[in-house]
Amino acid sequence: MGEQGNARREFLSQATLAAVGAVLAACSGGGGSDVLAPSAGGAGNPAPQPGTSGGSLTVTLASFPELGAVGGIAAVGTVGAKPVAVVRDGTSSYVALSRICTHAGCDVGIVSGGFQCPCHGSRFNSSGAVTQGPAEAALQRFNVVVSEDGATLTIS
Repeated sequence: MGEQGNARREFLSQATLAAVGAVLAACSGGGGSDVLAPSAGGAGNPAPQPGTSGGSLTVTLASFPELGAVGGIAAVGTVGAKPVAVVRDGTSSYVALSRICTHAGCDVGIVSGGFQCPCHGSRFNSSGAVTQGPAEAALQRFNVVVSEDGATLTIS
C-alpha cells in the first residue's frame, strides 16, 4: 500500500475514534448539574427535559408555572437515568418523586392529583403512595433542598 493508502487508513482510524468518543460522551451525559426550562408537552404533563447522569439536578422554579401553587406537579428532568417530577406540597416545600412505576418500570404520567402508569393502570397520589395496584410500593423519593431565596431546588 502506498502513501495514499496509509493516509486513508489513518483518517478512518481517527474518524472511528472520534465517533466512539462522541457516543461515550452522549451516554455519560456530562456528569454536572443542569438548570432546566419547561418543555412543550401536554397540558399539565410536559415531557421531562434532559437532566444529569450524575446525582443531582437543579430546577429553576420560575420555569415551571405548574409549581406556582400548592398541589402543583411538574416533570422537571432526570436524576441519574430516572425521570423526576416535583410536587409542591406546601407554601415553601416540595417533594421530588421518580416517575418510574414500581410495578414494571414504566414511565408514569402526571394526572390530576398524582400519577398513573400507562402500562398496567397503577395510580399514585401526589405523595407517591399507591392508590391503585398492581404496584405495591410507593414511588421513589429524592432529597430536595430549596435555595435560600426560594428560586431553585436541588434534587439528589
